[in-house]
Amino acid sequence: MVGSQSEREDKVSLELSEEILQSMEVGSSYLVTTSDDESIRLYDVTAATCLKTTNSKEYGVDLVCFTSHPTTVIYSSKNGWDESLRLLSLHDNKYSRYFKGHHDRVVLLSLRSSKDCFISGSLDRSVLLWDQRAEKCQGLLRVQGRPAAAYDDQGLVFGVAFGNT
Repeated sequence: MVGSQSEREDKVSLELSEEILQSMEVGSSYLVTTSDDESIRLYDVTAATCLKTTNSKEYGVDLVCFTSHPTTVIYSSKNGWDESLRLLSLHDNKYSRYFKGHHDRVVLLSLRSSKDCFISGSLDRSVLLWDQRAEKCQGLLRVQGRPAAAYDDQGLVFGVAFGNT
C-alpha cells in the first residue's frame, strides 16, 4: 500500500485562507437552482437576491444548468413519465425546444463551454450528445451502468464513465 489514508488526504485537501478567498472571483452574475417544490430559482449572485421563481409542476425539475445565454437553462424532468429535457428562457418563461431520447431518469447534464452542445446521461444506460439548435440527438453511446460524463475546460474533449469503468 502506497501512503496512508491521512497522507493521501493531505495531498488533496486545501485550507481556505484569507489570501485564497481574496484571490477568487465571481464566475457568473447568476446562480440557478432546483427544488423539491418543483421550482427553478434564478439568483443574482452579487446582490444575493432571488430574481425569479419558475414553477414546473407538470414536469417536475431535477437537474438544471445554464446554456451560453445567462438566463436560459436546460433542465430534466422529475415526474417519472416524461424524460425529455427542456430548453427554457427564464427571462420570458418560454420553452424553445424539447430534447426527447431518454427512456428513464436523466442523471447527468454537462454543457460544452460557450458552445451550443451538451451531453445527457440516463438510467436507461445511454449517453446522448446534443446540439441545442436541433431536436434530435447528434450521437448515442450505450453504457453498462449509471453514466457520468464531462467536457474539458476548453470544450474540445469529453469523457464518459460508467459503473467502475
